[in-house]
Amino acid sequence: MALQLTNEWDKVFEKSDKVNHGKVSFKNHFGIEIAADLYEPKESLEI
Repeated sequence: MALQLTNEWDKVFEKSDKVNHGKVSFKNHFGIEIAADLYEPKESLEI
């Protein structure tokens, strides 16, 4: 059965306007599907 991911904000902390948020899923080496939140800065960081 495939996971049903939504883009709805479901966290207890406030959503930041400085961060892009998305949900991702992948299968681990045991074949179990894992769901996770992906956070990326909206502005790229220059080093």
